[in-house]
Amino acid sequence: MSGGDFVTNKKSDHAKNQALDLFTRLQLSLRQHATPERYQYVLNILETGLSKVEHNQQTPERQARVVYDQIASQVFVDKLHFTADENKVLTAINELAHSQKGWGEFNMLGTTNTWPSQ
Repeated sequence: MSGGDFVTNKKSDHAKNQALDLFTRLQLSLRQHATPERYQYVLNILETGLSKVEHNQQTPERQARVVYDQIASQVFVDKLHFTADENKVLTAINELAHSQKGWGEFNMLGTTNTWPSQ
């Protein structure tokens, strides 16, 4: 393994851990609402995101983009409201989704699968 591979793996591990942490934090917070069933679809999105990142089925950045896009759409459909802390986590998920600069962002435009899959 070259020095560059080590840096890439470390960066990838950091992004993976960050995605898992953010998805889990939002999931736990949504379960604390007085009516968590209103947030069930969002909880399902987060569960799918956790599974895909844990099992390396998707890169953390791409899965963060999918999770953020699907949650943003669902907010309008179900007229959901988030707390200030939940909004901070969503902002962090969005930042992770766009953390690849330059060509990384460009390459994600056409390849991100935004269809919900189980």
